[in-house]
Amino acid sequence: MKRKNKKHILLPAALLIYMVGMAVLAYPKYREQGNWNEYLLVVGIGLLLPILLFFVLKRRKKIRDKFTNMD
Repeated sequence: MKRKNKKHILLPAALLIYMVGMAVLAYPKYREQGNWNEYLLVVGIGLLLPILLFFVLKRRKKIRDKFTNMD
């Protein structure tokens, strides 16, 4: 049985884990400075990117599978 490549799941998941780690590490600095708008903007954009990446990669995989199944 052939395992399917789940790149559309692994890449966004790794990026999401990295982003959460960076947000946790940066939290004390922003709490000290009180610059919450910048912190929330960076975290919000960082969480939005893996979600968008997931859908883009999933769509590309669907298109690729459609063309490979035509043969």
